[in-house]
Amino acid sequence: MRRFILIATLPLLLSACASTPDPAEICTTEWIAPRAEKAMSELMDDTGSAVKSMRKVADKYSRGKTPGPLQMFALSNSLKSLEKELTRGRGIKDLKTLAKTCDNPQIITDSMTEFVEKLGLPQRMSAFIQALPRYQELLASQLKDLDKP
Repeated sequence: MRRFILIATLPLLLSACASTPDPAEICTTEWIAPRAEKAMSELMDDTGSAVKSMRKVADKYSRGKTPGPLQMFALSNSLKSLEKELTRGRGIKDLKTLAKTCDNPQIITDSMTEFVEKLGLPQRMSAFIQALPRYQELLASQLKDLDKP
């Protein structure tokens, strides 16, 4: 009986191996772009409220005013929420899968740069975020996770 089951499942196992895509064949710009765009869209959707809070504080600073304690508290919570989405969110997971499939960690780096630019924050605030050690650590951790099996 075991022998029959093994023989019956052998074609299924072999077809599974045959259907695994070859990264060299599928990882073209045309294949990667829509998938990366979809992941970025998910990331933008999931971080919308956090970005809104950041934008309010950035706007206040750009007008030469100091945000109040409640805005700073909201900003702190927003940054924690943003960090969560950038480490465990659906969009970042999709980007990591895409980068791992294509063996191209640059996909994450480029997408995160594009993400910060799309936030609609003033240029100085975007540069500030990208220069933050915590942002750099998050980016490095995402790239390091690609090495894990």
